[in-house]
Amino acid sequence: MEKVSFVIPCYNAAATIEKAVSSALMQTIPVRVIVVDDCSTDTSFDILTRLAAQYPQLTVRRQDRNGGPGAARNAGLSLVQTEWVAPLDSDDFLLPGRMEKMLAHAEAASADFIADDIIRIWPGQEPEEGVRVWRDEPVGVVRIDLARFVRENTLRYAGFRRELGYLKPMMLASFLRSHNILFREDMRLSEDYDFYARALAAGAKFDVIDPCGYIALNREGSLSKDIPTKAMQKVVDADLALLAGPGVTPEAKSALQEHLNQSRIDLSWMQLIDAVRSRNLAAAVKVFAAPASVSLVVLVRLFKHFLKIPLYPQGRDEGRGAAALRAQAGG
Repeated sequence: MEKVSFVIPCYNAAATIEKAVSSALMQTIPVRVIVVDDCSTDTSFDILTRLAAQYPQLTVRRQDRNGGPGAARNAGLSLVQTEWVAPLDSDDFLLPGRMEKMLAHAEAASADFIADDIIRIWPGQEPEEGVRVWRDEPVGVVRIDLARFVRENTLRYAGFRRELGYLKPMMLASFLRSHNILFREDMRLSEDYDFYARALAAGAKFDVIDPCGYIALNREGSLSKDIPTKAMQKVVDADLALLAGPGVTPEAKSALQEHLNQSRIDLSWMQLIDAVRSRNLAAAVKVFAAPASVSLVVLVRLFKHFLKIPLYPQGRDEGRGAAALRAQAGG
């Protein structure tokens, strides 16, 4: 009997979706795989249809309209019948023993969410050449509460692109159902962070362990892709909703306020860019009417921009040690 289902949202992923699905199907324990195609305009759905004809444990659904990653994930969650559910992105892949290792931890620990540190690679690299997302060193088992989770998603504490929100935990399906935890379908940015944070606010026991074999693929240019300003506004709205909701301790509120301030800085910066592009002087001036904790940081960013100083670290993880996946994950 399968104990785990994968939910894979897919949109125009013809180049990677077969590898993602195959890596899920080739786990060393029986699994179910659910792929929701979000109205792809390439050959993704044709590939998935062919695979579904070969593998009875693969379920493929196509959305009636493009609704974004949250809607696709929710559609997949509604089809889950196993004890556990695990997300997998359509451009990532798994090593064969990952879920066997994850379930072994689940049987030894009383946890609702179990996340292994992700290995991030660049095209042409092997998994053992990649780097860990969250921590370079082994962590054993770390129980994460809401306050720590939020801080570990704030640039000041986490560092650039090392947020806990990137991780892909195996989740207890009954916990999600009993607390009505679904993805916000109006979010196209940081929807994973919001989903995990709401689960923690609802009392989820969340463990982070060393890598078991989730491999995330970097792509050239992905660090600088345009994010719509309205998507950043939704992140601000999500932080405000978390702050106003139940299950938030004083420590978690402090962490959420810091994350909210960072989100507002990013939003103000994007609003300034929009104002400059549209030559809207009034909108540009309005950005600097924000509280000093926001406007001063935006002003510093503006000076950095004119001096051609990168706002965030770039590059291909130079100076960081390889993940040593074989030693840490036993694979």
